[in-house]
Amino acid sequence: MSLKSIIQSYKYTEDEDIKVEQLKTTKVTSPKKIKKTTKDVSPKKKVINYTQLQDLQPSLKPDLKLLFIGFNPGVESSLTQHHYAHHSNLFWKLFNQSQALSKVTNGEFSFKCTSELDFELIKYSIGFSDLCLRCTKQAHELTNDEKLENVPRLYTEIKDNNVKNVVIIGKGVWEMIVKYEMLNMGKKKFKLSKDNFVWGEVKTGADKEYNLIIENMYDKLSQGCKLFVFPSTSGLVASMNFQDKLKLWQDMVDKI
Repeated sequence: MSLKSIIQSYKYTEDEDIKVEQLKTTKVTSPKKIKKTTKDVSPKKKVINYTQLQDLQPSLKPDLKLLFIGFNPGVESSLTQHHYAHHSNLFWKLFNQSQALSKVTNGEFSFKCTSELDFELIKYSIGFSDLCLRCTKQAHELTNDEKLENVPRLYTEIKDNNVKNVVIIGKGVWEMIVKYEMLNMGKKKFKLSKDNFVWGEVKTGADKEYNLIIENMYDKLSQGCKLFVFPSTSGLVASMNFQDKLKLWQDMVDKI
């Protein structure tokens, strides 16, 4: 090999140094880890439009032996189209434990009833209605005028169907009926109090003014009809314990 070729083989090249330097300084990076995202699989709550609740119609027929009258249907009753449908409402528990169905049918039928059977009970002469048929989330959404305007409808339902026993569920319903009678009599001031009001069967007592209201009321009902006023069965109302409420129901069952 000639001296020239030997020298040529050791010739400095800038490009080779750059390549070596690039290999030394190039940083190897691992691929980024992708975070796994879990989808929210929890069921979405159904959005209820409280302004478009469907009314709940009464369950009536001639010669009813027992008619329950509530204030007005709530949200659950509107959605299911059954009376006293909310799971916290004590109505059906009181109805079953008081043996109301057995008494009305003279012992022929006695089975556990739920809200789904409300319209079926008409076969046994047990009906349902409300002061106001319009469903609301809260009872206070009803106006006083709306409540008073519905009282005559109740009288008509009771008289036209020759109802023998009427159970008013909730003192608020009774107060509106009393107020309606008071206004018709031209009286502006009258208040239910512990001195004149008692739970259970509606009877005249020591209060002459209250007696007159009661007598006017009975005149609008079917002959021989009995009226009972019970505390609300709503789970939101706890003014009386369950056993005391049940005692009222049992007393009513004994009298019908």
